Amino acid sequence: MTPEAVIDLTEMVRLAMRRPERSPLFQAWEACSFVWIVSPPMLTEFVEVTNRPRLRRMIRPLVRDAVLETLQLRARIVTPATEFPPCRDPNDDIVVATAVAACPCHLVSADRDLYDDASLVAALSGLGVTVVRVHEFLNAL
Repeated sequence: MTPEAVIDLTEMVRLAMRRPERSPLFQAWEACSFVWIVSPPMLTEFVEVTNRPRLRRMIRPLVRDAVLETLQLRARIVTPATEFPPCRDPNDDIVVATAVAACPCHLVSADRDLYDDASLVAALSGLGVTVVRVHEFLNAL
């Protein structure tokens, strides 16, 4: 069975900054090594964040739009769960809610509020969501 993964917003933005074709994560997805899972609120937040003045200087709109369009066409889109374990940063709730809706899956993150919170990691694990960093996920593929 092909692994499924919710990629947190930080990693999505990094991907757009580096250009997708240079990202090992994007390359693995293009090679169908995993199913990328997103939710409409995550896509909306991706656009909002990448439109911030500080990031607009680093992300070309055409690249951002291409990433967004590719996700809309090829990713598995789910409706976030209404009940999910709380995250210490409420800004990450949408990512957690998306992962819970998609479980079993991986939650791929570079955000310490997600991978470094033992109670959150344990609660998600009990729901079938494995929290991993990008390099751990890529090594597991």
